[in-house]
Amino acid sequence: MSALERSIPMSVVTFGGLFTFPGTSLTVQRIGYGAMQLAGPGVWGPPKDPDGAIAVLREAVAAGVNHIDTSDFYGPHITNVPFFPLGGFTPLQSSTLSDVAGRLGATPMQVALAWLLHRSPNILLIPGTSSVAHLRENLAAGRLTLSPQALAELDRIAAAAAVEN
Repeated sequence: MSALERSIPMSVVTFGGLFTFPGTSLTVQRIGYGAMQLAGPGVWGPPKDPDGAIAVLREAVAAGVNHIDTSDFYGPHITNVPFFPLGGFTPLQSSTLSDVAGRLGATPMQVALAWLLHRSPNILLIPGTSSVAHLRENLAAGRLTLSPQALAELDRIAAAAAVEN
């Protein structure tokens, strides 16, 4: 558990703020949970570890997550494509990202998720996992405050990645 995760109890957290869908009264946390990692092989069928899957879902709901994506909308064998912030579709290895994370007492992925939340107030994150510990780590990203300096450093990573692609 990171220093960030230990610093504030989950019960007082709003995960990255709230978003109300336009024209409705439906309000959700900006960090939800992507449940596709709970399915069986090929992201289809019963989970490999049913008790573990139930534990992750219970933890998400107990923590206040009210935005769970099951990918059912997409149909059988069709899921979201994994997206790694600041790295496109592959996990980013960046000394700059690691440096920012170290200064904040967070993981690089937490910083990347927090950076996405800063991009626009209508971004809703649905990071997936099949682990309670990783779920907690993902949710803790909503507590990060990125300084203007950190945002500028992270924006430079994104700009360089855009040029490469």
